Amino acid sequence: MERPTAHGRELGGQQGVALLIVLSAVVVLAAAVSEFSYNTRINIGMTQHVQKEVQAYFAARSGIAIALFTLEAKEVVDKVLGLYSAFTGGKGSMANIEIWRAIEPLCKGFATSKFSLYGIDLMDMSGVPGLGLPEGQDFNCKVELEDGKMNINLVNSAADKQTLYTELRGLFMREFHSDLFEENERRIDEVIAAIMDWADQDDNKTQFEQGLVVEATGGGGEGGGGRYGRYGYKVKNAKYDTVEELRYVDGVTDGLYCLLKDRVTVYNTEKLNVNSADIEVIKGLVCSHLVDKGQILCNPQMREAGVPTPIDIVAEYMEMCRQVKNQLFTPPFSSAKDFVGFFTKLGAFVGEDLPLDAAGLQAKVGTKGKIWRVSATGQAGKVVKTISVVLDTSTGKVVYWRE
Repeated sequence: MERPTAHGRELGGQQGVALLIVLSAVVVLAAAVSEFSYNTRINIGMTQHVQKEVQAYFAARSGIAIALFTLEAKEVVDKVLGLYSAFTGGKGSMANIEIWRAIEPLCKGFATSKFSLYGIDLMDMSGVPGLGLPEGQDFNCKVELEDGKMNINLVNSAADKQTLYTELRGLFMREFHSDLFEENERRIDEVIAAIMDWADQDDNKTQFEQGLVVEATGGGGEGGGGRYGRYGYKVKNAKYDTVEELRYVDGVTDGLYCLLKDRVTVYNTEKLNVNSADIEVIKGLVCSHLVDKGQILCNPQMREAGVPTPIDIVAEYMEMCRQVKNQLFTPPFSSAKDFVGFFTKLGAFVGEDLPLDAAGLQAKVGTKGKIWRVSATGQAGKVVKTISVVLDTSTGKVVYWRE
């Protein structure tokens, strides 16, 4: 048997080192390939997500475009229908058609290529270019009138403040026995005054005496000497930019903000549109115009005890009528006079004519709208994008856009 030579031993050692180098290289390459594969998957996922975001965004933009086009066309259609009504001597009912209520089903039709109304299929336009979205994508629209909300920026004069005071107090008195006010009528007036003082341009503290607006003279006094104790913010003395600013106002708790946020607006509305106003706002407004024994119809103690008041019962019937009318694309009330006439019939509950300040109520309400809030939601896969827009049809300008 031959003994290994020195050269053989040296070669064997070199082969062992080469094996270690190869194994090390394989481990490094495996880690690099794994890292590269992981990063590639992440980049592909991010790219797909960005693609879905773009698809969802432009789907939402499509909904906004359809809604804005319809609202702008509404002004022309209203004029044409008005001429038709005048030509027929006012006998036709087409002049009262509210085409804006067709925006939501119209958006659904453009998204799916299938148009329906009241659950009845009207047209299936699948395959027509420009209609419908690929599978996994969708968009929808929602339209509401800002004119149906209380305008907290309407504080330019004592008369404006009186109108806002009547609306807010009517709503707040509906919650008189709740934890929001704890049967403290003075607190209601203080909160309303603080809401007004934030938006008016003077430093005079707004006060109320027997339901009438009275302003102190000489300046000062707003928010306890110019600052609110709760947050330390100075009184703005300028119009609200957003409804969320109410959170800075002294006395507006989280509960009060939740009560107000969907019932008030900061846009240039005028009279409260009773065709779209919140039913609680309407009940409060009507109750604030009842005098003498008519107040029994709005007795807050009955509501606290769980017993519906006459105004609650009548409002439920009115809401049912509003919903039916809305489904027919027609306004529940064609004029403020019709609205007031509806509530004068409440006298049946007290057995005599209802003591309602009809003239005062009629002066504060309307049935037309000019400020519209449009929300469109686009979806692509699991990605959802929402765009909100406010359009002033009296000027044709978009006054708010948020993506």
